[in-house]
Formats: sequence, structure tokens, C-alpha cells
Amino acid sequence: MSAFIRLRLHILALLALAAVIAGQFGSFFWPAELFSHFLPHYAAVFILAAIWPRPKWRALWLVCAAASLLWLAQPFALPDAPAGGTRLVWYNVHLDNPAAEAESAALLAEQADLLALGEINLDNPGWQSLRQAYPHGCQHREHSPFALALWSKQPLAACEVRMIGDYPYIRAQTADGTALYALHPPPPISSALAAARITYLHDTAARIAAEPRALAVGDLNSSPYSPHYRDFLHTSGTTASTRYLTPTWRPLFLNLDHALVKNLTADTTPLPWQHSDHRPLRVDYR
Repeated sequence: MSAFIRLRLHILALLALAAVIAGQFGSFFWPAELFSHFLPHYAAVFILAAIWPRPKWRALWLVCAAASLLWLAQPFALPDAPAGGTRLVWYNVHLDNPAAEAESAALLAEQADLLALGEINLDNPGWQSLRQAYPHGCQHREHSPFALALWSKQPLAACEVRMIGDYPYIRAQTADGTALYALHPPPPISSALAAARITYLHDTAARIAAEPRALAVGDLNSSPYSPHYRDFLHTSGTTASTRYLTPTWRPLFLNLDHALVKNLTADTTPLPWQHSDHRPLRVDYR
């Protein structure tokens, strides 16, 4: 039985290593990039293969496990919550959320200054208490996963919905000049949608790069292990404010929701899972 388990773990670890490598070529071939998102799962396989290795293979799986864990632990240093800062909550609420009133109450309890909401069905009366508490801002209304809202308790200097092809994003500006972006590109589940996501990420990153100070939040449909995510950070000049290992989407517990900052100090806390397949992120920034 021991030899049987070792052989199967060895085969799984070889497949996981091949998937890690293939994922980094996702910039050239969109299906390959899909493999990049599962690094936490590959790390678990590498650890098990290192514990029960085949002869002469322990060193390789120890190196793979260590490298994966170091990648998962980035960024290594995260700031504490800034005193006297501004609070924003990002939440992909799920288009068919069955408990909008309860979700609204939970969001109100966070006492955020701003809310950025993805997949929000604005025709659902359960969300009206949020709109009353956050009367300023703008929203993109459509009955699809690409409905989007950015609401504020206080007046904003600007707020507008912009389109990249068929997909919206919101760019707002607070009174102190900070640019806020709410993003939700399409998922890469076909060649057309994968191409649309790349265009969306490229264009919004270029626009964020032109901002002197910015906070970008959203369900990017990209994990931190994707080459497209790295390109987004590099082009936009932003940095992550959560650990890469933070799961924000189930059932596979991948990190798809992000809070990215440029020339800001931010502390981001994942909030408890509610009735959506995503979890909210609370961002305190200054």
C-alpha cells in the first residue's frame, strides 16, 4: 500500500509541476493560463510528495513545496490599518443572491465610507437600504454578472461608468483626489472571453498608471499566480494589499478578488463568507 501511495503522489506531483510551468505560458496560449490559478492545490501535492517521496525525489519536492509556499506568502510585509483613514468594502454579491436584506445589514455594520459592489441586481428591493445609506456615486445597471456599483456616503468629485467593449468599469474620484476603480472583467472560459479579459485588464491598468494615487478593487477573474495579474501590477504601478494565499471564491477557494493600491497605505481584511460565492474585502486606506 505504501508503494502504491508513493507512486500516485509522485505522478500527481509531476503533473502539478507541469501545470505550474504551463500556467506561466498563459500569455501565449489562453488555456495554459488556467493552470496557473491552482498553486495552493499544487503546493499541497508537493508537500505530500515530499513527506512520502519515491527514492531520490524528496529534494525536488521539498524545493517545489518551499517555492510554492514562498509564492503563496507574498507580499511578505503588509501595513497596519492607517489611523484616520477611509474605509471601502468591495463585494461581488452574486447576481442571484438569496438574502439581499441580510447581506445589506452585514455591509452596513462594517461602517464603510464607500461600497463597491459587483453583480448587484439593482431591481432587487433588498439592496435599497444600502442605496439610501450611500446616496452618492454611480452604477451600471444590467441583469447580468457585469452589473456594477460604487456608492459613497459623502459626495464624490467624480463618478462615471466606462466601457471596454461590452464590459463596464467604474472610475470615481474622492474629494482629496484619490482615484477609485471598481473592476470586473469577464472570466476566461472561452477564447473570446479570455481575449476580452486581457484587453480589459490591459486598458484599465494603463489608465490607473496615469493616476497619481489610486485604489483598484474588484473580481479580476485572475489569481496572483497568473502572468496577466503580474502584467496588470507592472503596468498599473499598483501593489497587492492581501496575501496571495487569501481565498475569495468558492468552491475552489481561489484568490480572485483583489484590492490594489498605488501611492496609498492600505490594510485589507477578508470578511466572513455570506450568501455569495465570493467573500467581501474591507479596505482601510490612507
